[in-house]
Amino acid sequence: MKWMRHLNRMFVDPATGEAFRDRPEGLEGFRGAGIVLAGHFRNAALYNPLGLVAGIVFAWTLFHPWWYAYVYNNEYSIRAFPFILSHDLPSEGLPYVIETPHVAVVFLILLLAGYLFLALWGSTMEGKKGKLFLLFTGIFMLLYAAGFYGAILFATYRVHVPATGYASINHTVTVDIYMFFTRAYFIAIGAGIVSALSPILHGILVIPPSRRKRAS
Repeated sequence: MKWMRHLNRMFVDPATGEAFRDRPEGLEGFRGAGIVLAGHFRNAALYNPLGLVAGIVFAWTLFHPWWYAYVYNNEYSIRAFPFILSHDLPSEGLPYVIETPHVAVVFLILLLAGYLFLALWGSTMEGKKGKLFLLFTGIFMLLYAAGFYGAILFATYRVHVPATGYASINHTVTVDIYMFFTRAYFIAIGAGIVSALSPILHGILVIPPSRRKRAS
């Protein structure tokens, strides 16, 4: 499986890669993936605490709405999480929202979990490869936040309201809506920026593995 071979070579840490330099076939397939995983976390040090914290903070924001709308004197609400839309609108309001398909929810959860994994992997890998992992993790976070913004723009445009601020929809009665991007959304953007810039400090503050791990 060529894709597996390339993936293993991409994620392998320098020490493990050097050990298998003369026999690269040892890093092929799922067995090679196990070797890469075990080699990386065996006595792994933390080379970039800031990058790891950025990944954790980004993951924290996923449990909070990134966009919020108060509807009809705050009687109802629409909450857009990074991976699903939640609301308590009555049946009359359903044509105004786009429900998230279950397949898309699963895919987005796996994708977002991957960002935390990449932050962990990059922050515990020394050298240039660790820096690149954190750089691209930050870029992916920012691209996801930009895509979320675009999705909100599309969803609000189709019902002729702005993405933020006040608006009203005439539907039997006049329904007032107040919409805004939440603090969690901007924290996620900040986490992406920090992750992308954290390679500047990569390796300056190194937290070695615990004595217990080194003894084993």
